Amino acid sequence: MQSNTTSITTIKQEVRLQEWTTQIEAQQASGLTIREWCKENGIKPNTYYNRLRKVREQYIENSPAIVPVSVPCSNENIRIEKNGLQISLPADISAYTLTALVHELC
Repeated sequence: MQSNTTSITTIKQEVRLQEWTTQIEAQQASGLTIREWCKENGIKPNTYYNRLRKVREQYIENSPAIVPVSVPCSNENIRIEKNGLQISLPADISAYTLTALVHELC
């Protein structure tokens, strides 16, 4: 019985987070300020910001970790592809710059 309760609670939290994500996306696409959008949708700005924080926290928890990789030394360029975007970088790029770039892409 305890595990069913836990599963239902987890599902409710996921549904709530998805609803909040939809609301946040709607506000961002609306072109309205947060205050204007909240007034139009009957949501207090503090509630909106609280939901935004929780959605961001969930996103951070589920985002992929950066895995260190060793880059072979060669004269060839390094090529990174993600979602149809291709980036070509010089082979002698610094590890710091490469890590920062990968972090921003993920």
